[in-house]
Amino acid sequence: MIPSVETMIEQYVDTWNADNLEAYKAGFATCWAPEAIYTDPGHALIQGVDGIADLALYSWNKLPGRKFNILKRPVFHHNSGKYYWTVALPEGPRQGLDYFEFNDQFQITRLVSFF
Repeated sequence: MIPSVETMIEQYVDTWNADNLEAYKAGFATCWAPEAIYTDPGHALIQGVDGIADLALYSWNKLPGRKFNILKRPVFHHNSGKYYWTVALPEGPRQGLDYFEFNDQFQITRLVSFF
């Protein structure tokens, strides 16, 4: 079990830096609730560990070598929070913000990404 919100978000971001489907599934399984949903400007609804793993692999195949990092540590209360991130891309870095909700086992149940 993940011990804290900070560790949950670190695991989530670190998993995006993997490069294969098995690693995505294994990494997200620890920090992503089975029924969790993900939304960003390009994707209306991604659901579950398999859904987020497939999205991460798609992202890697589209932008191989991209690397995500936490820019500002999460702030949170009442099982919801936000954090800022950056991603290194060939054309230069991009920044974003993720709003998240989580359960009592420190697994993400909903994440909305803005970039």
